[in-house]
Amino acid sequence: MTVQAARPNVTVCIRSHQDGHTLELRGADDTVVRLEVNEPTVIRAAYGSFLNDVERVRRAWRDHTPLRTPAVGAALRALAGSGRVFLTRLLRDAKGSHEQLVGQLRACCPTWNRGTPVVPLVHVLSGPAEFIPWELLPLFDPWTTSPIEDTLGLHDACRAFPGFSAVVERQFGAPYGQSTCLSVVDESLPLRFVWHAEYPGARAELGFFRSRPAIRLEGPYPDHAPEAAAASPAFVDQIADPGLGLDGSRLRHPDQVLHVSCHCVVRTAPGGADGTFEYHLADEEEQSVVVPVDDVMRDLLPAWQRSATKDVPQPLVFLNACSTGVHDPWSLRSILEPFRHNGNRGVIATAATLPDRLAERFSRRFYETLLTGARVGEALHVAKWRLLEDRRNPSGMLYSLHGSSELQVAPVPRSHRPPVAADVTSGAMAGGMTRAMTGGAAGDTNGGTAGQSIGVGGNTL
Repeated sequence: MTVQAARPNVTVCIRSHQDGHTLELRGADDTVVRLEVNEPTVIRAAYGSFLNDVERVRRAWRDHTPLRTPAVGAALRALAGSGRVFLTRLLRDAKGSHEQLVGQLRACCPTWNRGTPVVPLVHVLSGPAEFIPWELLPLFDPWTTSPIEDTLGLHDACRAFPGFSAVVERQFGAPYGQSTCLSVVDESLPLRFVWHAEYPGARAELGFFRSRPAIRLEGPYPDHAPEAAAASPAFVDQIADPGLGLDGSRLRHPDQVLHVSCHCVVRTAPGGADGTFEYHLADEEEQSVVVPVDDVMRDLLPAWQRSATKDVPQPLVFLNACSTGVHDPWSLRSILEPFRHNGNRGVIATAATLPDRLAERFSRRFYETLLTGARVGEALHVAKWRLLEDRRNPSGMLYSLHGSSELQVAPVPRSHRPPVAADVTSGAMAGGMTRAMTGGAAGDTNGGTAGQSIGVGGNTL
């Protein structure tokens, strides 16, 4: 049973001042630890080097069959080592301040290593701090280096990383105070599916969405049918207008989720040179569409002007493709950049390349949990741990959340309610919950489901 903390245990930011830059960690009780960090150029170079290490490590986890614990453990220790290098380069006085960093996090998140139902919540403010891969750093235990020999040791080692021991949310581009309700209408959640049909995982995801009565599917896009291809609006118009149907008509109910399962090209470039960021889409006839991020950014202003769906909460976006959360260290460009400017309430992205079928298994577990009424943060946490427990695979830690972790389906579809609650709909959920994504952790307000426990039962991965 899993439930995230009712409000952030710790709020993280990096502030600039006349003497340099400070990493600030503020607890829910307003206790603050401030640590000096290095110049942005140093941090960016360290980030680029760390991403290269992550790519090397994740190769040991690419098999979607159950993995051998010693091999997984060795790769996890290698990732922890790379994380220690990053932290040493991040902190101006790493020798004198790293224990303060770990001590504050442990004090604010006392259940980090206990596997208790209440999962700590880490809130990262917008700015330089949001580009740091917190999920992949051994922040709760950067010191242990002993070999990992069994499942218990593997689970303990994973809890050193916030990607497993906490829910991490980053302040994102959504306007202040947007609803956290992913609205279910007529017992189904409106979801738009964008894909590259060549990939077995994308085809499996399409089958999953079609098989679930609790999901109202718009898609796939692109579609090989001639009439569909002729009428389909451009990808940028689908981003800008969640009420625009793939046939050009108006949808009765705007998208609540945009799920993208495609190939993405992410090539960063040193020294501020232009890198390459592209979505590669394709239909079942292998007719491909390459959409550069720069083209989407160029066309957003006209697309917003054309949009007939204005002043509605923008969908949650799940970018279930390779390296969708990777930022160019110098330009800060990324695959998720258009969604920040579009005001989407949340984006789930990845920190590295992922095996196609592994990504499909992860998303299936995520949606099964989300449809029971779990918050997005809780559903991600459950999916990460289920992949680890069933496959001994830590790849779930490569997923990050940009936006509110409190987004949740409401009302819960009848097909996903517990039998004892089959005729009960929570008024608190149906009303739509809000928690402002602001800098003050202590002043946050929460919806009526703070005490809800979420099971991890359902389909096995």
